[in-house]
Amino acid sequence: MEKILGLYILLFISVLAYYFFIPHKWRSLFLLLLSLLFIACYNIQYACYFLFNIILVYRAGIFIEKENNKKIILQFVLIWLIGNICFFKYTEVLFNAIERSGPSLNSSISFPEIILPLGFSYITFRLIHYIVEVYRKNMPRGSFIDFALYVLFFPTFLAGPVERFQRFYPQTIGQKDVQISDINYGLFRIIGGLVKKFIIADYLAKWIMPVLYMPQHYTKAAVVLSIYGLAIRIYMDFAGYTDMAIGTARLFGYKIMENFDRPFLKKNIALFWRSWHISIYNWIRDYFFFPFFGHRPSALKIYAGIFFSMLGFHLWHKGSLSFFILGTYHGLGLVAWHLFQEIKRKYPLVARFTMHRYLDPISTFATFSFVSFGVIFFSLSIDNAFTVLQKIF
Repeated sequence: MEKILGLYILLFISVLAYYFFIPHKWRSLFLLLLSLLFIACYNIQYACYFLFNIILVYRAGIFIEKENNKKIILQFVLIWLIGNICFFKYTEVLFNAIERSGPSLNSSISFPEIILPLGFSYITFRLIHYIVEVYRKNMPRGSFIDFALYVLFFPTFLAGPVERFQRFYPQTIGQKDVQISDINYGLFRIIGGLVKKFIIADYLAKWIMPVLYMPQHYTKAAVVLSIYGLAIRIYMDFAGYTDMAIGTARLFGYKIMENFDRPFLKKNIALFWRSWHISIYNWIRDYFFFPFFGHRPSALKIYAGIFFSMLGFHLWHKGSLSFFILGTYHGLGLVAWHLFQEIKRKYPLVARFTMHRYLDPISTFATFSFVSFGVIFFSLSIDNAFTVLQKIF
């Protein structure tokens, strides 16, 4: 908590400098340097690595606008960026598989430790978004500093949201003097985020994690309640970080998109996913689902796209059996929901019965339960998760 307090004292000083000492024309550079300092405090090599990728993508965007071989340039950049994701996220999985294969294969092999750079996924998503939109001619021309600031903007560096350049850039070139309403709103969101993360989420963890780590020592009811508590804890953790990011950005005059919209109050799994990690959900929809499954789709193609989008979303978090199971779980859940919508369209009587408003609380609780029982694969080891399920069922 002392470290957090120190960061916000530094933030207070930065906001004062930003509005009262930095001229308008230098504000983008100031925020970029502040973002680079933020990253370098963790690891200066990360900052250099991110700058290299930013320069590569920005220059590639210029070539795409001027040259004829646009598709080749786009493909090269995408292969590079996606290859980087695969290297950092899945090389360790490969090493672990080799180590488990037997002493005859790995007795003389020493594998290096692969450390995922902080904020790497969010930065890569922004870079892919930018280069694809440049190729589609949907991207406004900005300076290198404006683009680098968009990619590295420190409030959204660690936990998103993944803002779009088309929304971010006009705010950069249209910076205004300090607005009291922005300061008040920013502080309100920061305080709300601190409460969610460090009071609610951390407090819940003290009660529920011992139960889930050793479910055999507790009653079935206590384990079930802890599963629901775990879902709430994860939401409060993610939403708390998002609130702090949105609030910090607003202190500098930037309005960043929302990332959560009361997901546990939605009455079906499709509405839940439109309200959970909204920026990542929209990114996967626009840059994975539509390009690969959305062109003249058949019903089978749509269902395959839904399933593999969910699988990809969860394996993006981590390449492990737990996240593969979780992606499969939610993918099948969404496919089942869409199949049920087809049944309702064919049989109006079913639609009339299921759309009754008195069923809304039941639908909401069923959706919350479906999500909550999947969450154990997000937070627990695979063995621990199955131990919890065995205790219940």
